[in-house]
Amino acid sequence: MLFSAVAETLSFGAAAEKMQISRGYLSEQIRELELALGVKLLQRSTRQVSLTNEGKQVYADTQKINRSVVELEQNLVREQTQLEGIIAITAPNMFAHYLLSELCFSFSQQHPDVSFHLDTSYQRHDLNRGHFDLAFRSTNNPPQDMVAKPLFTYSHTIVAAPQYLKQAGTPKVLSDLDAHQCFCGPDQDNWLINGKRTAVKGWLKLNDNLALIQHVLEGRGIARLPSYVAKKHSKAGELVALFEEIEPGSTPSEPPIKSTSQLFVVHPQRPHQSLRIKAFLDTVKQAQHEGYFSG
Repeated sequence: MLFSAVAETLSFGAAAEKMQISRGYLSEQIRELELALGVKLLQRSTRQVSLTNEGKQVYADTQKINRSVVELEQNLVREQTQLEGIIAITAPNMFAHYLLSELCFSFSQQHPDVSFHLDTSYQRHDLNRGHFDLAFRSTNNPPQDMVAKPLFTYSHTIVAAPQYLKQAGTPKVLSDLDAHQCFCGPDQDNWLINGKRTAVKGWLKLNDNLALIQHVLEGRGIARLPSYVAKKHSKAGELVALFEEIEPGSTPSEPPIKSTSQLFVVHPQRPHQSLRIKAFLDTVKQAQHEGYFSG
């Protein structure tokens, strides 16, 4: 800053007045800078000050730095005061499809200068690396180094389409599943039902949840789906719930106790959150209070 002031005015007196410091202090600081860099930056005479070749290069570099600092400050102000830009989110595939996408669309309608980048891969991204602003995660052990707020609790439901049950019959007990086409992920060969693992098999294993749901809707087999997905299709008459998941130890006279998971909204602990992130988190919170996630 001090050197830039001298380089701009080519006068120690004018630069000192601009910076509101003494001429002697300014001269001493420039001398120390030259010693630190090992080059002479200014050519002094009794009548004028001029830049050496090295001084011209240093001045050009400081101008670039100054412009970058100004741009950074402007960007920070914009982040805090203007509702615009990109919100990058990573979320589970089915949650994104059935709940999150509609929420993002509604937000973008109210704030057209905001857009979303939504990643629904099965990779768990490190939010501290800065590629994503928010994550929605299904877990019972949220990360301790992040801000993690629970949105809703859900269980899983075994479902099939009416046309499948009409053709293949309705399983009454868990052992009946052995005679049915059950869809799983690539590394799955059992389902957690009533607190225990039940072996299942079928003609198809796949890691695309939406494709799996489509196969079930078309009457090609049975699947174990998150309750918020199963509920949507059950209300529409497209799927039928087959088993009530009751934990061991409960009795018919007691209410069912289901094994559950929680879905959290997670983000890094940042002292200065951008206005668009704050606004979207407020929208998510409002949706939660209005029962959007409970169906």
